[in-house]
Amino acid sequence: MISNSERLFKVFHPVVLLLLASFSLPLYAEADGPDYWRVRDVEKNDVLNMRSSADFSSEKTGEIPRDAQCIRNMGCTGGLTFHEFTTLSDYDKQRILKQRPRWCRVRYKGTTAWVAGRYLREGRCNQKDMIIHGMDPYNHSYLVEKEKTVLADGHAREKISGTTAIIITEIIHRPVFADLNADNTKEAALILMQHTGGSGTFFYLAVATDSGELIESYFLGDRIRVEAMKIFNNQITVEYLDRAKNDPMSDRPAKRTIKKFKLADKHLVETSEINVLNQPQSY
Repeated sequence: MISNSERLFKVFHPVVLLLLASFSLPLYAEADGPDYWRVRDVEKNDVLNMRSSADFSSEKTGEIPRDAQCIRNMGCTGGLTFHEFTTLSDYDKQRILKQRPRWCRVRYKGTTAWVAGRYLREGRCNQKDMIIHGMDPYNHSYLVEKEKTVLADGHAREKISGTTAIIITEIIHRPVFADLNADNTKEAALILMQHTGGSGTFFYLAVATDSGELIESYFLGDRIRVEAMKIFNNQITVEYLDRAKNDPMSDRPAKRTIKKFKLADKHLVETSEINVLNQPQSY
């Protein structure tokens, strides 16, 4: 495994970090997105406007507070596809976002309307549900490449020492709770996505524990497409699309990979792997 400091890109473009910081992750993480959103990047004393259609000139039908959660996801349109996000230049990404901005249909406190997707991030509805097992995985510490990462509301931004690069780490798959090590307490399994300032987008399987003990996250791949995660008989199964060994990173991931893991001796241990080559598909 390579460390965060070793992942510095060969040619640095500050615009990349600005774009990554402003994108809402569900632009490319999963087709259907999360069950609930929360508001992001709305200025203090301002609100997120709800509109009758996916257009800034359409009628305003409501407002969502800047710190709101429990915003029901009713589906999104526009924005960047996975392929566009991982292959296009910064200029082309900005051009597409201007031509095809992301809008999401949401339901908030009885009102259903459209909001600008750039102001949304994956959220949760009932916070009690997230801490019922003794921990809140959205506000927890994780080990990624042997370095401690502390998340707040499922998000972290850290500067790489001695550089201008910023590491962005976020939860992209809702946590699944289960007793993974037969200790009569439930852990939370989840997927982390990390940007380190270059072209790579790194995905990890991670576990949050009731005791706060740090479990080293398992590296799944670079610019993969995570499709599902589930737990059965204390075994974690992750399904995702990857590339074949000699495929260029510019290709869309098409190799269906199914990996299974167990938590043993404070480590995530891979127990099996299945690979199936899929036909290329659009996102």
